[in-house]
Amino acid sequence: MKKIITLAIVSLLVFTACEGPEGPQGEPGINIVGETFEYANVNFTSANNYTFLAEFKSPLINGDAMLVYRLQAVDDGTDIWEPVPSALYHTDTGADLQYWTNNTLYDVEIGVESSDYAGFGPDFLSNQVFRAVIIPSDLMNTVDINNIDAVMKAANIKTVQKVQF
Repeated sequence: MKKIITLAIVSLLVFTACEGPEGPQGEPGINIVGETFEYANVNFTSANNYTFLAEFKSPLINGDAMLVYRLQAVDDGTDIWEPVPSALYHTDTGADLQYWTNNTLYDVEIGVESSDYAGFGPDFLSNQVFRAVIIPSDLMNTVDINNIDAVMKAANIKTVQKVQF
């Protein structure tokens, strides 16, 4: 019996006094931060081939996603943004107009194509406002990218950088 008590005490001391190696470090908290650039007074004309090019001061990180939105209207003080590309159809004339975009790590190009530029007029070609929203590409599948407010919230974007050109 004495051996069993001694063995139990030794076992208790061994198991409570021993410390194993430290486990692996857990994943750090994810801090997703995006950026937004706003370009106002964008004019599409034949002189600029109906395109607008904005270069970035510092290049994007490979793996970032670029989303572009056009200010469609302001309703009771609330901005209404539509994602680009977007297409419009003029029911009276049958003309179409499409905003498009492409980007590299160094710039974003926004353009418009139409079967009748004059038919759409300055409401769609002059003084346009666009936002280029840069987010980590991993975020693309977790947020409604058609909703600029949801994108900015998910990417932790608190300010918009208004770019003068």
